[in-house]
Amino acid sequence: MDSKRRYVLDPNVFLEYMFGRKFQDVAKGLIAKAISGENELMIPSLALDEISEVLCGNMDDLYKVTIHLRFLEKLVLEGWLKVIIPTSRVRIHAIKMARQGHRKSGYPEFTDCLYHSLALLNNAVFITNDKRHFAKVRDAGNISLLSELAINND
Repeated sequence: MDSKRRYVLDPNVFLEYMFGRKFQDVAKGLIAKAISGENELMIPSLALDEISEVLCGNMDDLYKVTIHLRFLEKLVLEGWLKVIIPTSRVRIHAIKMARQGHRKSGYPEFTDCLYHSLALLNNAVFITNDKRHFAKVRDAGNISLLSELAINND
């Protein structure tokens, strides 16, 4: 039986280390454990576009942008990061999740639900920094804030 921990990473996990943010060491640790074979990391295919979009608008140095994008490519090509095209099953699950909420507190964003659904349907944990999404859907399970991993030293 495979004892690897499985994670679906929100783009903001990658952005933590790309921009040198507070939880960059936790993000790097997740990636290092994938490279060492301890973790299995997954993202839906749209994650690469979302990361590129943030880099486009927030990182002026094209050399740095290139380094970050090539690193992501290497993670994928080496098999340390699995890019998954969401199936209709994942998409329907995400739609159902996005429709659950409350008019006053709001509804979860579909895109966040897509990541979360990918985790739920693949026996993985969705790692995010999005506290609003976390608050709206934590009861669905299989979700953790990156800050919690820092506290738990996972």
